Amino acid sequence: MKVSRFAKKPSLPVIIACSVFIIVSCFAYFLALDRVQLQVDGKTFTFRTIKPTVKAVLAERKILLNPGDMVVPDVNTPITENLHIQVTRAFPVFIKTANGKFEYYTVERSVRDVLLSANVAFDEDDRISPGLDQVVKANQEIEVVDVSSKVLTTVVPLKAATEYRRDTNLEKGTQKVIQQGEDGLAERQIKVVYENGQEKKRIVIAEKILKPRVNTIIALGIKPIIRVLETSRGSYRYYDVKVMDATAYSPGPESCGVYAKYGRTYTGKKAGFGLVAVDPRVIKLGTKLYIEGYGLAEAADIGAAIKGNRIDLCFETYREAIMFGRKKVKVYILSE
Repeated sequence: MKVSRFAKKPSLPVIIACSVFIIVSCFAYFLALDRVQLQVDGKTFTFRTIKPTVKAVLAERKILLNPGDMVVPDVNTPITENLHIQVTRAFPVFIKTANGKFEYYTVERSVRDVLLSANVAFDEDDRISPGLDQVVKANQEIEVVDVSSKVLTTVVPLKAATEYRRDTNLEKGTQKVIQQGEDGLAERQIKVVYENGQEKKRIVIAEKILKPRVNTIIALGIKPIIRVLETSRGSYRYYDVKVMDATAYSPGPESCGVYAKYGRTYTGKKAGFGLVAVDPRVIKLGTKLYIEGYGLAEAADIGAAIKGNRIDLCFETYREAIMFGRKKVKVYILSE
């Protein structure tokens, strides 16, 4: 069979029919497209799609979802006209609990919502840092310390204390037991606080005295013991003796400088032999003394350098003061 080298051209009606079919198909396809708005990574895209679900649209647009990313509406939601799809990227935080520390990806902003979404149990007694209402930042650590408590009831001894009372009828250095002490008993309710299962502290919340304790009372003697000092100059009654560092001065300008013109002690007496300077915290001003190697004296003056266990003896002349020098002496506190 011989074929013509020229094909028969389609007729005009056929061409028209094909064109109409193509136009109708394109129109039908266009009608089948839905307008969609997609918001992701800070950008918004508006387009038309024939994909049936949100998941398919994301795949069409090559949007990869990472762990914790949130898609609204759900990825299985059918596509409808003017559907708005929002993809919120998750960021990492670190959650530390009694069971350890783990990384968690979230889109939540407050500590409370992060913990709830991560299924981390907590209650009002737990210590959570940062606070539940704080805004979480990427890579921030959230610590949840499990705080629990229980109440114990126990009987405890009450140790007797010792009271000391000054007694002017007892000589100084002696003591006497006035009342013998005895331990008591108490029933206590103790709140034991645990953090992550470890005991942290104990708090006494109630106490009931079962047996009162009785304190020991001891009387301390403060009555001065009067002794007699025998010297070549006579006998002196004293109640205390101190070993002190002694120096010497004279009323003149060699020792007293510009103050020599006053010629008076701190107590107003005319400076001279027998008047000495002391620290009033150690020996009261006006106290009568007998000083080894010096004789009778009265604490009548003070000095900037005379502090603590020091005493400064007044001589009539500068030469006598120099000759005395500096030495340790016994200072007897005389009884009036």
